Amino acid sequence: MNSFMNEIETIYQKSSTSETWFCEAYIKLPNRATSYGDGLFETMVWSKDHIRFFEKHLNRLSEGMEFLGMDVSMINAEELICFLKKTLAGERKRIRWSVFRAGAGKYTPEESAVIQILQIAPATMVAEIKRKADVSKHVQLFASPWSKFKTLNALPYIIANKEKSERGLDEIILLDHRGYISEASIANIFWLKSGTYFTPSLSCGCIEGVSRQVLIDYFESSNIPLEIGEFTLEELYDAEQVFVSNSSGISYLESFRDKKFSTNPIQDLKLIFD
Repeated sequence: MNSFMNEIETIYQKSSTSETWFCEAYIKLPNRATSYGDGLFETMVWSKDHIRFFEKHLNRLSEGMEFLGMDVSMINAEELICFLKKTLAGERKRIRWSVFRAGAGKYTPEESAVIQILQIAPATMVAEIKRKADVSKHVQLFASPWSKFKTLNALPYIIANKEKSERGLDEIILLDHRGYISEASIANIFWLKSGTYFTPSLSCGCIEGVSRQVLIDYFESSNIPLEIGEFTLEELYDAEQVFVSNSSGISYLESFRDKKFSTNPIQDLKLIFD
């Protein structure tokens, strides 16, 4: 390959003026990603010859770019897939696709062109069971027109995961500023009670996760009862099973505080992420 390839991560870039991807581990400073977090990202799974759930990733990224006033026409999905097929044929990888605004300016952007970065690393399996979970003491989320996107400002999740580690937890649940369940540390949250699945509404400040939408589509197409809404923590004490999901898969919570849950895998859901 080249001198930038290693066992951990390979980085490719596509500037606002280049026509092809090139391997480069350095980006020019200053830029609007590091100065202002003026961008978005998608974390995706490459499986042999395709990106899993790619259409949903692309739709969320495009919607976020339109909201931020970035040039969506600079995203060439077909070219990206062709490039990855040549580069990663037959492999399974984790891909972080970052898109940030090119150009200068301070808080007011001066252009809509973008720079793209691909960070490619080995795909890791999510833990099937997370033993201990509790609520964050420090992080509260706020719904906004952009809270559903994966922006380059991930500070709430950094603080939450730092707290999770310090408290010896396997998962941490985030509430919104009103006390409603929002999501987990790096995943959306679902639970099952009396044959009905539940998950928080976007009005609770959670990210509109790709796996969240995949599961919602599955429940609706299969006529499986699902409620999307604003729920308090009391709902978890009544739940029979709780799981968190992101693009890598599903993890079941064994316990929340003193409440125990079933961790028997739901086979139909497992097949979605295989």
